[in-house]
Parts: sequence; C-alpha cells; structure tokens
Amino acid sequence: MNTIWLFVLAALLSVSYNASSDEAAATTNAQQRAADELKQAVDERLTSAAKNAPERPGDFSMLINGAKLFAKNCAQCHGPRAQGFVNWQRRDASGNFPPPPLDGSAHAWHHPRRHLVNTIKNGGRTMPSFGSKLTEIEISNIIDYLLSLWPDEIYSVWAERNAQFEKRSP
Repeated sequence: MNTIWLFVLAALLSVSYNASSDEAAATTNAQQRAADELKQAVDERLTSAAKNAPERPGDFSMLINGAKLFAKNCAQCHGPRAQGFVNWQRRDASGNFPPPPLDGSAHAWHHPRRHLVNTIKNGGRTMPSFGSKLTEIEISNIIDYLLSLWPDEIYSVWAERNAQFEKRSP
C-alpha cells in the first residue's frame, strides 16, 4: 500500500510543476486527472478494506478491563494513548530503542497475536516481563484493547496475517 502512496505523491508533485506553454498545461491537466483517478482508486480500496474489516475480538467490558490494565501496566512506557515515544525509531544513548507506539502507527501490527502475548509475558530487550503479574485473560484483554485502537485498514491486514500465521503454526 505504501507503494501506491508513493505513486500518488509523485503524481501530485509532477502536477504541481508550473508549466508555461499550452502543451505543458495540457500535460499538467492530464497528470492532474491521472493523479485524481489514482487517489480515488486508493481511497476506494482503503474504504473497502475498512468496510470489510473483520469483527474485532472482545466485548465492551473486556476492552474496558484491557484499557485499565494498559493504563496501570503499560502506559508509563508506551504513553497514555499507546502513542509511544516521539523518537521511538531512534536508538537512545544506551543503543536501545524507546518504547514504540502500540496504537497501530508503528510495527506491533506486523506481529501475530501469539508474538504479542509472548512479548508481554516474557518481556523484550528493554521491556520487563509481565508473565508473573498478569493472567492470560488480562494479557488478552490488553491486546484486545490495543487492537481496538488500530485503524480498520491496519486491523484488516493484521487479522489476515494473524489467521495465516495460526494456520501454519501449531
């Protein structure tokens, strides 16, 4: 999907070039129409993905519980809205990356649910483990809460990838 946006950006940049001749103006108009058509196609695809997003797990009480557990255990590092650190992609003085966003804007959605559970349970490079502090259900509630924050397009892709992973892994 990023490739499509690069094409859109390139098309829009080429359209913004100020042409002086009639021929250049006609080319610019054609480029503008092409860019508009491409943007419309991308928007339709994103809208379709959002409309066809699979149902998200968890009922309201589980999501509320996940939000409370996130606030108590995770927000200190990942931010109150799961937004992570501003420069989460840059290593700190110790050579570690700060806590990333978990709101669908970073890489958490690239990982299957099993991996997310494992990371919460066992920790990571700088993340503490919560396996002795949180139950399986509490961890699941936190993940369901995080999934509820993700845009439909991101959730759709994650759900499909997660289902494929579950089919391949015992």
